[in-house]
Amino acid sequence: MSGTGPGVLPAHRPLSGWVARFEPGDASGAPGRLGPINDGDERTDARTAARFRAHGWTRADVVVQQPAGGPVRALALRAPDGSLLVELDDRGAPVEVSADGAELVARLEERWSDLPADPATVDRLAGESLELRYFLLHRLDLETDAPAVLFHCLPWHRVEAAARAAAALLDAPGPGAGQGPRAAPYGELRHWFTPAATSLAGPLSVLEAGLRTVRPGPWFGREASALLTGLLAVDPERLPAPARAALAGLALRIGANPALHHSARLAAARLTAPEPRAAVDGLALTARLDSAFVLRAADGEDGGPAGTSLGRGPVEAEVTVTRGGRVTVEMEIDVFAAEASGAGGGRDADTAEGPPCQPVRLRPVDGTSGAPEGGRYWMLLDEAGPVLHGRIAVPAPAGRFDVDLDGPPVPLLFLDRVPPAELLASLRANERIGPARWHELVDGLPPRHPAHAALAVYEGELPA
Repeated sequence: MSGTGPGVLPAHRPLSGWVARFEPGDASGAPGRLGPINDGDERTDARTAARFRAHGWTRADVVVQQPAGGPVRALALRAPDGSLLVELDDRGAPVEVSADGAELVARLEERWSDLPADPATVDRLAGESLELRYFLLHRLDLETDAPAVLFHCLPWHRVEAAARAAAALLDAPGPGAGQGPRAAPYGELRHWFTPAATSLAGPLSVLEAGLRTVRPGPWFGREASALLTGLLAVDPERLPAPARAALAGLALRIGANPALHHSARLAAARLTAPEPRAAVDGLALTARLDSAFVLRAADGEDGGPAGTSLGRGPVEAEVTVTRGGRVTVEMEIDVFAAEASGAGGGRDADTAEGPPCQPVRLRPVDGTSGAPEGGRYWMLLDEAGPVLHGRIAVPAPAGRFDVDLDGPPVPLLFLDRVPPAELLASLRANERIGPARWHELVDGLPPRHPAHAALAVYEGELPA
């Protein structure tokens, strides 16, 4: 939002957290140089500085002499007194801009509430430096409901190439695996894509590099689950069609692992279906229940169904609200059926990563209070003959609530970033798993894994 009224932010503000004063060159016409970053305080964020809340700043560009290198044209802001501040990237280098790039940024800033999204604008953005695109889209994502097509200016061909390379390695690892180039052949993905999608470029990059270089040790389960989580959350329209297709193909190959079959299939459907919402509705393992039916039933009223069955084919679940105010969730994955219905390729589960743990989310509806011990539980999927089976029982939220089983399972080893309190609630929820089995699974984990602390508290709660 821009304008000149009280409390209204000015249109032209820093895109980057770092700026530096421009010090003009001498009379010989030499390019100017830059002063200290943020006037010497690099810990501050220029984007939140009070001075940029004053009106009168305008967008500009200026030719700057780099400390190491030649002169570059940099994105800048002109203060009301005529002085210039140059925008810097996360390395302290000027954010480069084309000869008419500052005019383009100014036009977008002045139309912040009604952003143009025509092909010409997207093409012009694609021609600007990657740093400029990143900072601009980052602020757009934070402050506006930006048209999805604007995010197409990012170098999605890199994502497409990385996804296709990873899928090919999963299809046929073969004897040549690990003999490819050590550097990524598609260029770095880094953080450039985070304005459009989180948990996408990072795990994709690690996944492809790990497969290409045959990375040793347990690692695949963390990155596969993280990538599927990102694909389930991204707005598909922010990705060009070729990138969506490549990522969908990779997701299906990851889904050759039976535990990841459902999440992978759902992610691929979101990316490729003409109507992603319809695709999700047809595949999702979600249910809406009402714990108040217990009270209504006690009064002789029709309390409605106490539970529901979810899923078809390899993955099925049963969700029930008991009259005692508990929610039980039981899930089975037919390993053979999941493997048979996959896209081929894939990678076998690494036993060193531990058993998969299915996230179960309880989300209250209409502002009702959440589950007493948090909204997420981890349901252990243990092998039971030809199936993976899990069951939890947890306190039911008051009123209506949703149960969500769409997230990808995470191997126990990689629950190392989950708070101990959440793991403790999950140990309590997995009622049919006893202390001996928990010790079998937890004792071999790294010493700092939070499951150790959770298990110690859990055992202290058990009857003597």
